[in-house]
Amino acid sequence: MNRSLPAQKRCPYCGAYYTPYIRAAETQESCSKAVCRKKRQRKAYKAWRAANPDYFKGRYIKVKRWLVSRPGYLRAYRAANLEYRAKDNAGHRLRRQKKKRFRADIQNGLFRRKIAKIRAISCADIQNGLTLKVDGLVNLLSG
Repeated sequence: MNRSLPAQKRCPYCGAYYTPYIRAAETQESCSKAVCRKKRQRKAYKAWRAANPDYFKGRYIKVKRWLVSRPGYLRAYRAANLEYRAKDNAGHRLRRQKKKRFRADIQNGLFRRKIAKIRAISCADIQNGLTLKVDGLVNLLSG
């Protein structure tokens, strides 16, 4: 049986042309790069969550009730599975860093906008313009 290669497709995520896997040529959406596959998976997951909005609702209450009926379960599990704890701690660190970067971006954005306003100051009198700019910078830096 002689199969011809499927026609090349353009990846919607990176824009590169790729030859789809022969058995999934009709349904394959992205190239085989890890970044593109991750983006496609995230898109598919968002679509699934939109189609099934209530899937995870009420789950926390069930888990909480189960844990109450088994006191000390999580403490024993974490003590027995150190790699789980290490992975969990790494996740916490990443989430904290991400939040910190996000807050820093907001502060930097505010700072940049204030500087842009100061730069936009223009006066017919050069001396007055410079004085206004210096005063604006002093106010900005002093808080």
